Amino acid sequence: MNSVKVSCLLFTLSMILMSESFIPASSEKILYASVCEETKDPACIPLFKDDPKISKANNYFDLSGFILDLAVEKAKEGQNYMREIAKKYPTIDACANSFYTSTISSFMSAKVELNQDTMTANYDAKVAGDGPRYCVEALAKVKLDNPTINKIVGLLSLAAFYATNHLD
Repeated sequence: MNSVKVSCLLFTLSMILMSESFIPASSEKILYASVCEETKDPACIPLFKDDPKISKANNYFDLSGFILDLAVEKAKEGQNYMREIAKKYPTIDACANSFYTSTISSFMSAKVELNQDTMTANYDAKVAGDGPRYCVEALAKVKLDNPTINKIVGLLSLAAFYATNHLD
């Protein structure tokens, strides 16, 4: 092989090797995506991808905290929504005022427990989903569909459970 061919070959190989190091981070596995895979819920990735904190989390501790923050926010939204429904359907009152109050408390407790007892945080994240689950039953009794916000809160409970499950 002459020196020109060797030089071209070496140049090509070096360019290939250098380009590998410039592959954008988007090709790497996104942490929240692994949690979403565990939930098996197709609504998970769209819910998290636009959240700036969740989408940039690079460890499960931070991801868990960010998911729980979003969960508290959405649970409060869900409670307000259920309170509006309860005005027309009084049988939904327990859902709005009892079940969702417990859900919010469980999410908040899980957030506090992240720093103290990850096993308890994991448990609290899981039981936070009981409220939305009970609301599905209450809504069915008055022949109402499960609203999107209730589905989101249930999904957030599951995602927080899986995220905290990765903590020591």
